[in-house]
Amino acid sequence: MKKLFLSFTIIILISGFTHATDFSLELKGSYFSPSEEAFKDIYGGGFTFGGELTAVIWNNLQVWVEGSYYSGEGQLTYTEEETSLRIVPFGGGLKYRLPVGKFNIYGGFGMSYYQYKETNVLGEVSKGGIGYVGKIGVVIKVTKNLFFDLFGEYTYCKMTPAEFTINIGGISAGIGFGYEFKKKD
Repeated sequence: MKKLFLSFTIIILISGFTHATDFSLELKGSYFSPSEEAFKDIYGGGFTFGGELTAVIWNNLQVWVEGSYYSGEGQLTYTEEETSLRIVPFGGGLKYRLPVGKFNIYGGFGMSYYQYKETNVLGEVSKGGIGYVGKIGVVIKVTKNLFFDLFGEYTYCKMTPAEFTINIGGISAGIGFGYEFKKKD
């Protein structure tokens, strides 16, 4: 089912970008709080950085692709030895923007591929998995083309990097700064 949904998402993304009228490019930063307690105990939360490309495909319906980077340092639960983690998600989906003056309120849903890498004295584990992302936010126009994006996201990705299964997703809240490229009328 995930592969079918992922294939469908990729087709929508490609067709959306080939038929888009307006584009925006955005740099983003957020604070990530993992939803898995074991993850929180070892690494806590931390900052993520990334970017997003969005295209209008029909009226207020948009297609988006994004990538980000998270890394954390912590201590193993029992031995208290150092461990490090890197998560790099890349994905996309659809979102709907509702214009209200200088504000654009939006909500969206999509899929991401998550690359997970953990390194400690026990060894190195590298794994990839498909997960889901839901997002809400408000875009605030600064000028005709420049904007700020205040957003919240929830991600979910279950994977089994070793003998245990974890959800490497969680809640993020952040801000983005971007530029809209408008099609000439």
